[in-house]
Amino acid sequence: MARKPRRQIVELGGFPAIKIGGPSPFGDIYYWVMEMSWPAFIGLTSLIFLAINLLFGTLYALLPGTVANAEPGSIVDGFFFSVDTLGTVGYGAMAPATRLGHGIASVEILTGLFFSATMTGLIFARFARPRQSLVFSRVAVVGRYAGKKALMVRVASMRSRPLANATAQMSYLHTVHLPGGRTFRSLTTLPLIRDINPLLALSWTLVHLMEDDSPLLEALAGSDRFLLTVTIGGLDTLLASPSQGGTRYDRDQVLIDHEFVDVISDEQGAIRLDMTLLHDAVPIQDLEPAA
Repeated sequence: MARKPRRQIVELGGFPAIKIGGPSPFGDIYYWVMEMSWPAFIGLTSLIFLAINLLFGTLYALLPGTVANAEPGSIVDGFFFSVDTLGTVGYGAMAPATRLGHGIASVEILTGLFFSATMTGLIFARFARPRQSLVFSRVAVVGRYAGKKALMVRVASMRSRPLANATAQMSYLHTVHLPGGRTFRSLTTLPLIRDINPLLALSWTLVHLMEDDSPLLEALAGSDRFLLTVTIGGLDTLLASPSQGGTRYDRDQVLIDHEFVDVISDEQGAIRLDMTLLHDAVPIQDLEPAA
């Protein structure tokens, strides 16, 4: 009986997709471990720790006399002696009593060194991953910018230190129907008025100017699946580490003929950013066509 091809759920710019076939995720153990959540990682580490100690503890129990002061045949004593050995604690209550016991303990100590080094490296790598430090508006708007029709998305920094050399990219899922009923889809990059921000400290409105016959407007008005993605990356000036974030918008999250409410104002000589208004947009009254 033929095996069914593996199904994998992947994220395409925040858009869920199903991948049929392909290599097993266990082919890249490092990426698989880095991708899992913290509770799953802690659970996996605990299971490996228990498995190693149970294996060696059982081995000590099956070889009576190899561990001094251990009850013969006791898996419990063997397990706790294994924990002491793996962690290089050595309380002294139990110790290898034969050359065979010393040999097994030596192998376990070597195993413990690899286990500790691997877990330490993985924990450091997980903490060193780029972190989300940005919050995006829940909606995108199609309104006016400098008298022209424009698609706009707003983003703000959540941290007290600015994000240096922030770069932004905006794309949408472009669908083309080919002869013969075939369909071609691709993420098409949308040019922005400003895609680099030297110092992102407060908020940033990403603006893409559109013509009246823009294919993006056609995609918004059509019936094919619509997806707008926005990604921003930069350098955290406190941690000196990369920081990045992204979001996606479906068709019903793009408001036509709307504009964002102002979030920046002056307050007693200081610039005031009202994060509570970041997601607010209002209809444009008496919108005139662009000249």
